[in-house]
Amino acid sequence: MTVCEISKEIEFDAGHRVQAHGSKCRNPHGHRYRLRVTCGGRIVDEPGAPDDGMLVDFGDLKVLMTTLVHDVLDHGFVYESTDPLGAALAEAGAAIGDDWRLIEFPYAPTAENLARWSWDQLEGPIGSRFRDGLWLVEVAVWETPTSVAYYRGGES
Repeated sequence: MTVCEISKEIEFDAGHRVQAHGSKCRNPHGHRYRLRVTCGGRIVDEPGAPDDGMLVDFGDLKVLMTTLVHDVLDHGFVYESTDPLGAALAEAGAAIGDDWRLIEFPYAPTAENLARWSWDQLEGPIGSRFRDGLWLVEVAVWETPTSVAYYRGGES
């Protein structure tokens, strides 16, 4: 049995603010985020099978990442549940008849917590959807081209 790791990346755009931040990040702003998911597993050794020689088809992993992370966060505004700005934005959207994409987090929407949240969305589906016990190894979120957070599971 050969164990291997693979990674797949996607990008999305989202706004956020870190309400308790002592500097400019307390202001609403946005980023072009890059998300990398790394999975580990056993290479399929089944000649003639469509997935022979791989852990999982990269396209299948991308579909899962797109559905569970990208499509939820892309062009949305992520805010902490205690942030009064979230309620104000929801109220303003309702007043003008616009259904804005507002995503409430139970914690500050930092790169670290976006990585943790993404892990929580993906861990179960990756472990149960693909054959031969594929598992999630790491989620990395780039907030800027030079700033990245890594999450490897554990306390959520």
